[in-house]
Amino acid sequence: MYQYEIFQFEQIFLWDVKSDDEVFNENASHRHIECEILYMIDGEVELQLDGHVYHIVSDSLLLMPPDCHHHWKWPSERISHRMSIHFLLDLLNEEEMGFFQNLLIKPIHLLNGSLHNLDFYVKAVAECFLMETSLQKITLKSRVVSLLSQIHYLLYAKAVKPVVLDERIRKVIVYIGDNLQEDISLNDLSDRFAITKNHLNFLFHNNVGMPIKKYLTAKRLGYARQEVQCGARLTEAAYQAGFNDYSSFYRAHKSFYGSAPSGMLVESNKSIKS
Repeated sequence: MYQYEIFQFEQIFLWDVKSDDEVFNENASHRHIECEILYMIDGEVELQLDGHVYHIVSDSLLLMPPDCHHHWKWPSERISHRMSIHFLLDLLNEEEMGFFQNLLIKPIHLLNGSLHNLDFYVKAVAECFLMETSLQKITLKSRVVSLLSQIHYLLYAKAVKPVVLDERIRKVIVYIGDNLQEDISLNDLSDRFAITKNHLNFLFHNNVGMPIKKYLTAKRLGYARQEVQCGARLTEAAYQAGFNDYSSFYRAHKSFYGSAPSGMLVESNKSIKS
């Protein structure tokens, strides 16, 4: 079953879309005058966008400029959940438009959304539609601009690499996402996907911008963070994310974030202040 909710306030639209294994088979090509920020919470989709194919996987974000011709292709027997934020460029004032114009030239696809707090910013926008109208008017635009600011920061300050995934690497990423609790190694992936270890690591690094081992750790940390936000204890979240013990989870978190995992508990209790 395909279910969706549409929320609208002035120039901003939010689509919250879910489907079970009876996948929505809407393959019609279309374009729209709004910018779209799509965050894939769970699932995958192939998107043909102005001559390029983008493989959108779980925990990734795609920013589409206005008037991009695109065509969706959903895999069969795959549950999916995504949020899409549509907004007109009129939302931005002249200064903001000048600052963000480089984001609005071509599509931008970013992996590991939760690792870079993109899920936090998307959910902050969605939260606005639960507010009373007067507060919504004050808050909604600022949160969309905050999301754009985070994307800009990731691209230009931290040099996070946008991706257009090779089909083989898409399959590896989907497999990793579906099997985080398993003991995944480069040898296993090489055998499973019939690609030599060196070539697989080269392709993966070239597509994703990091080695497979680092990506796997980042993915597990992002999953653990989401579990904590949903109320899980740290030890439980670490296990659910595929860490063998809390000490390995602690070391990974310290290495990536420079802080102990206990910071997740503080973060999960924070509300966004605009």
